[in-house]
Amino acid sequence: MSVSSKALSDSGSAVWSRSGRWIALCLLSLLAGCAGTYKPANQPITRVDEDSGYRRVIVDRNELLGDSLILLAFSGGGTRAAALSYGVMEELRDTLIDNEGVEIRLLDEVDSISSVSGGSFTAAYYGVFRDKLFEDYEEVFLRQSVQSTLIRRLFNPVYWVRSATDGFDRTEMAIDYYDKAIFKGATFNDMAQNGPPFIDINATDLTSGLRFTFSQDLFDLMCSDLGTLKVARAVTASSAVPVAFPTVVLKNYADQCDITGTRNWSILEQTEIQGEAQEQLVEGLKSYRDVEQRKYIHLVDGGIADNLGLRAMIDRTEGLNELRFQWLKEHAVKNLVIILVNAAVRPDSFIEQSPSKPKPATTMGAFLDAQMSRYNQETVDRLRLNIEQLAQKARNEALPLQIYFSEVSFDHVQFKDASSMLNNMPTSLELSDREVDQLIASGRMLLRHEPSFTRFRMRNNARLAEGAMTEESVCEFYQHPKCGDAETE
Repeated sequence: MSVSSKALSDSGSAVWSRSGRWIALCLLSLLAGCAGTYKPANQPITRVDEDSGYRRVIVDRNELLGDSLILLAFSGGGTRAAALSYGVMEELRDTLIDNEGVEIRLLDEVDSISSVSGGSFTAAYYGVFRDKLFEDYEEVFLRQSVQSTLIRRLFNPVYWVRSATDGFDRTEMAIDYYDKAIFKGATFNDMAQNGPPFIDINATDLTSGLRFTFSQDLFDLMCSDLGTLKVARAVTASSAVPVAFPTVVLKNYADQCDITGTRNWSILEQTEIQGEAQEQLVEGLKSYRDVEQRKYIHLVDGGIADNLGLRAMIDRTEGLNELRFQWLKEHAVKNLVIILVNAAVRPDSFIEQSPSKPKPATTMGAFLDAQMSRYNQETVDRLRLNIEQLAQKARNEALPLQIYFSEVSFDHVQFKDASSMLNNMPTSLELSDREVDQLIASGRMLLRHEPSFTRFRMRNNARLAEGAMTEESVCEFYQHPKCGDAETE
């Protein structure tokens, strides 16, 4: 998840103390009108065209696949997650493999990126700007004091006036900032023009608790046009921590078009339910057609439904039916590479060091961390099971397909000091330049030495491009006194 409510509270208190009684009086005078006027940001459609719009089948169409199919998942974790995933993107850019006699970047083999919360900034920026990511993303986002900027805007009188008159709340303020400063007004139509990879930006449907992916396929259910929607709005929804940020609201226009003859609706209607999880997913999707009960869709941080960004990928692997499997055979895919960039942390806990009962906030934080950790592990285990089943099917068919699952996480950091430092980085949208450097280097080196990814590289005679980050340069970022030694846990 992105900006913590505690961080907003702590920083906000400092600004409050400087602003004095005048701010208090202004805020009180505006309370009655803070609701403002809701203006739908998503536009209606009267007809569904399944051959257009930002949907996976369109993005993938007419693209020549190489030997490898690469799927990426970027977790939540604020700037920590954004910087770690950026390091992985750099490593993929600098890893070269042979594809039918032509040396190409591994990055160019990426088929899709599924992201939540902090990871959505990196995924969306690459979706919009592609290789420009490596030119200015650090300056535009990673090294910006985004959290402080949002807080300063929160205490700007202009914001109070707008919040009282046109519904410009904290969430709309963040959308406005991200749109202008980071994504430069880009829409999903702009992203669609770039072709693969398909970017799954994931939020959480507050009512159902299910994952909400910004795809035209889902927007068809609401008779709405995703193409004209700002990418910044989707990223904000993906990272909108409840309470700290009000929900991102979409209007449901389901009564303005007929979808009964569409392919996707037919699939939903004909799906044979297998298990409670699939039943909840299917019924949740169908619920968007009930415009009487669901006039407005409220979205919050995607990390609530899936803080790893893996659920969209699980849906894909579980959806590898006979037709999809035949597609893999026809395209002679040799390698299916799944890379999870997991920026989850295990911060030092001092609860056990004292007989004193922890404060309610500490207790709640520990409880939520434990629940999130268990849910994340269940998600990873479920994906591994799907991979094993698919691998067995490939062996039964005598296919050359090999499947590699690599997890980039702080659990695999070998140096004790570095591991402790990384695991105690905050979940916020503001880190120091040193911390950003360390995270980028960690993303690169953790992927480079991940066992499954190493096997993939060896099988495909991969090599590092000239100028790629060296092992020695990592020591400069960490300044570890024994950087060359294998001081492991």
